[in-house]
Amino acid sequence: MKAFWAIVKLTFRNALRSHIFQLLAFLLLLCVVLVPTTISGDGTAAGFIRISLLYSLSAVNAILALSSIWLGCFVMTQDVDNYQLHMVVTKPVSRCKIWLAKWTGVCLIHLVLLFVATTVIYFIILAMFNRQDFPEAERTRIRNEVMVGRRVYLPEMPDLGEATRNLLKDKIQRLQKQGASVDMSPSAQEKMMDDVRREVVSLQSQVHYNVPRQWVFKNLPKNPGKSLFLRYRPYVDKVATEGQRMTRSWWAVGIPQLRAKGATGSVFDGLKQEYEIYYAPLSEYPEQVMSGTFHEKELRTEWNMITPDNEIYFTYLNYDDSHSMQYFQPADGPKLLIEVCSFFENYLRTVLVIALELVILAGLGCTFGGFLSMPTAIFVVVSYLLFGSFAVYMSNLTFFSGAADYVGHYIGRALLWVVIPVQAFDVSSLAATGELVEFRYIWQLTYNYLLLRAVPLFALGMVLYWRRELGLVIRK
Repeated sequence: MKAFWAIVKLTFRNALRSHIFQLLAFLLLLCVVLVPTTISGDGTAAGFIRISLLYSLSAVNAILALSSIWLGCFVMTQDVDNYQLHMVVTKPVSRCKIWLAKWTGVCLIHLVLLFVATTVIYFIILAMFNRQDFPEAERTRIRNEVMVGRRVYLPEMPDLGEATRNLLKDKIQRLQKQGASVDMSPSAQEKMMDDVRREVVSLQSQVHYNVPRQWVFKNLPKNPGKSLFLRYRPYVDKVATEGQRMTRSWWAVGIPQLRAKGATGSVFDGLKQEYEIYYAPLSEYPEQVMSGTFHEKELRTEWNMITPDNEIYFTYLNYDDSHSMQYFQPADGPKLLIEVCSFFENYLRTVLVIALELVILAGLGCTFGGFLSMPTAIFVVVSYLLFGSFAVYMSNLTFFSGAADYVGHYIGRALLWVVIPVQAFDVSSLAATGELVEFRYIWQLTYNYLLLRAVPLFALGMVLYWRRELGLVIRK
């Protein structure tokens, strides 16, 4: 182990001598100090905290990711190009140990930088939060909505496939009754299916004026212990951030009550008894809200909203003054959020995900830098990561305009078995909005991308590094 740690120390020394690494470290320092102290936010206290956290963590993540790739390739190619490795391998030190020591050195450097940067950001955010002259109601809102770790529950969604097939069947029957000819070829049927699928998705996002829309949340905890929060963002006229305006809406939550005559008390007095849902409004009159922005409503546990089946029912009414259509995107809610942990713990989980990403990127840099020249190694690593990003985009396609889209879709799905999409590690937005970074998600990242994809690449990189013929390396 003495030789191992000697190589780790040498890796530290070489990193500090790299001008590119020094530049990235300087940019990191600027981001840590300037970003959270110069951003003004959207004019609200909660927006100030959210944007400061999001931009700070995203900037630190991006700079350290670039540095990990650069330094991983640099430390592996420098010793070969400078003939230093020729002397090291004459000692009783295996090349696998050299590879692991350099990877460990690169990881330690960036993990230390990550720890320092995120610690400084954390205390700067807290200091600025305590220093600002926010009203107590606004401070309470920030603690409930931002500086917390809340588990997200999504509403039960209908079977879009069945709805698409039923709507397509009705359309074909309607056309045939009208005497129109219907092309029943496979390609035509597939195109009609795509058109109907888009129509079904569009219908699911629409809320007509004064027409009730219901959502059901399932698999909720029986006794959350703390208040629940309903988070949503409505759009008016169109799903776009531009051109939004004030609108009106009205929410009601379902309260379960026993169905038996003469029963007293709530439904929770008897488990799994027959009950009915009675809707209680969350406001006396339709509320005026700004469309295109997020809103939250607090739901107190003493209201006993959770049914014996661990469900909550909501009804929403569109009361827009112009009788315009409102829209709800699936990603924008409604969502139900329940506090699980403190902001500090959720922040640590976010840092852990970023650390996992840096470990993988450092290993990829060492893998390709061990048998390629430095420019080629950086190009290959960046290309590999770009393939991962493109694969996610292509595999998530829902509209296919032709054969090329189908080919790209299936190629993207195949690539996801071997590539690592870096956007999967982007959890800064979760910490900035108070959404919980689940341990289950961290384990999925570790298992799917580190163990199943990165570790085999690391092993291949060590084999190629071990078999590399140093006598062929000639300085020109």
